[in-house]
Amino acid sequence: MEPSFTPYLDKPNQWSSHSQIILYLAALQPGTSVLDIGTATGTIGRMGQNLGLRLTGIEPNPDWADKARPYYEAIEIGTIETCPEQFLREKQVIILADVLEHMPDPAQSLKYLMNLQSNDTRLIISVPNIANISIRLSLLLGNWNYTERGILDKTHLQFFTRKTILQMLAKLNLKVENIWSTPIPLEKVSPFFENSILGRMIYRLLKIATDIFPTVLGYQFVITARKNNPC
Repeated sequence: MEPSFTPYLDKPNQWSSHSQIILYLAALQPGTSVLDIGTATGTIGRMGQNLGLRLTGIEPNPDWADKARPYYEAIEIGTIETCPEQFLREKQVIILADVLEHMPDPAQSLKYLMNLQSNDTRLIISVPNIANISIRLSLLLGNWNYTERGILDKTHLQFFTRKTILQMLAKLNLKVENIWSTPIPLEKVSPFFENSILGRMIYRLLKIATDIFPTVLGYQFVITARKNNPC
């Protein structure tokens, strides 16, 4: 049976994981080789198409890969494990945006991937926060309901907190350079938070509070890391 896929939605909000990743990419030198693992329909490619980067990608869903293809120099249909090694090797930046939670064994996949890279390769990772206050409150009420998208997306195989994603990276000898927390995407709750002055003020206050209390209020974590080689 062919797997079913929920249509993937871009995250254009200024505080979303996609926006944070594009800000990072915008600071890179033109010509930097960037591998986007799990391109979906090409969000990163579309948002970063004018940055002068050498973008390549991997996507297991053929229909999504076809939609993403115009924004990348090349796309392989498959996974890290099925992709030709030569396609994976010696990238300067590797993006895994909302990908690790869909992998059966993300630690093993990351280990394999990083063994093909140089010491200068940077990772950009985003994962949802299962310890977000919305999930904590649901559990308090005895609820654990999978959804079409979001933290409890029904296609998620793994769940991360800030602590567990950092522990996994440390065990793989990957050094975290930066970590950001994104707020709950209120624009998906109601247009009020985008279309009114009061709504935007509330949203900004939530972002400030998320920065102060990331483990409770963080919706996603965006992490940059590299190999932690001894001097």
